[in-house]
Amino acid sequence: MSTEITIRKDIELGTWQGMGGAITEATAYNFAKLSPKKQQKLIDAYYGKDGADYRWCRVSIGSNDFCLKSFEYTKHTNLRDFSIAHDQQWVLPMLHQALKKQPNLQIIASPWSPPKCLKIPPMQRHGGVLAPWHYGTYVKYIHAWLDAYADAGVKIRYLTPQNEPRAIQIWESCIYSYRAQRRLGKYLATELQNTDVKILMWDHNKKQLAKVADQLLYDSNAKNFGLCFHWYDGTHPDQMWQVRQKYPDAMLVSSEMCVGFSPYDEKDWATAANPYYYEIMSDINCGTCAWLDWNMLLSWHGGPSYCKNFVKSPVILNEAEDDFILTPIFVALKKFTKLYPAGSQIIRCDYDSKDVAAVARKTITGYEVVAANVSDGQQEVVIKLGNKTKTITLQKHDITCINIR
Repeated sequence: MSTEITIRKDIELGTWQGMGGAITEATAYNFAKLSPKKQQKLIDAYYGKDGADYRWCRVSIGSNDFCLKSFEYTKHTNLRDFSIAHDQQWVLPMLHQALKKQPNLQIIASPWSPPKCLKIPPMQRHGGVLAPWHYGTYVKYIHAWLDAYADAGVKIRYLTPQNEPRAIQIWESCIYSYRAQRRLGKYLATELQNTDVKILMWDHNKKQLAKVADQLLYDSNAKNFGLCFHWYDGTHPDQMWQVRQKYPDAMLVSSEMCVGFSPYDEKDWATAANPYYYEIMSDINCGTCAWLDWNMLLSWHGGPSYCKNFVKSPVILNEAEDDFILTPIFVALKKFTKLYPAGSQIIRCDYDSKDVAAVARKTITGYEVVAANVSDGQQEVVIKLGNKTKTITLQKHDITCINIR
């Protein structure tokens, strides 16, 4: 049984802008444990052209589950004590090194919760809502954070109003209805109208993304001009494609993915690359222009995470030897960035398989398909371009690039 991949050269989906990951406090804290020489080695591995060539980064406005503790930038509704001093210890120093290597780094910022003083009930964790009478104060708080980061030498290009706005978590979280998200988006657009910060809505899962788009992409001329999304409830290419067809000009960004924690074992972790390949390629094939992983550097125990929400990361700290391990997940992500580099012109390709994932791109001389076998056995793949075909065999967990003219 073979998988047929048909290149739809009549459907161009824009420019692929590359991959990235999140500099969480946990990542930056682990990074600070490395010697300067090894820190530079890690920065080169992620952001260097000979490394994974990351072009994107995500940061948290305030604390999240991958911090050493919960914290706030202010405790007062008049913001008189507002300060980002907490971030000066770990997060900002790592961001500065990343920007030195990749000066045009595209940074997305996301809050996990407003400060307690602006919420009902007044706590950052376990959901809650932004108090209706504090929307104006909250957008000024966001603006103050953006300005403080700019003053610290970190320019934020994109903003999502809330991470996972429909999830009540034991860590920082806040619940917004669609109506509340629209309201907050409009408040932010007004507050930030004289800045070049772009707003991307949603920042949650894809199961009902077509409905989400209808609710939140309400004004293509506003700053709210696209969607961010996560992978945690499935890949959902049907939902993605509906959004892309109905909103062809909307910017689509996959802003978070990771797989659950298990003790590090190279052989076992090799299979963890498979969902990455499948997710990334499915998203790009539906018009996603950028894709971001979650934590970039965690400990052997998948943290630190003050609420013990331990997960895998592509690179693991080896503190005892002042070093780190590039896991099979990192190797897979780097391999993909080399086969499908930023700047590629995305061309739709049709296929229907749970064992093979694929993306196509236009080249100067023709077309290329990057295909990955995410199964545990050999897979025969037939590439079709008009009346031309090319057949290859992919070994288990293999990824390759096929030229066809």
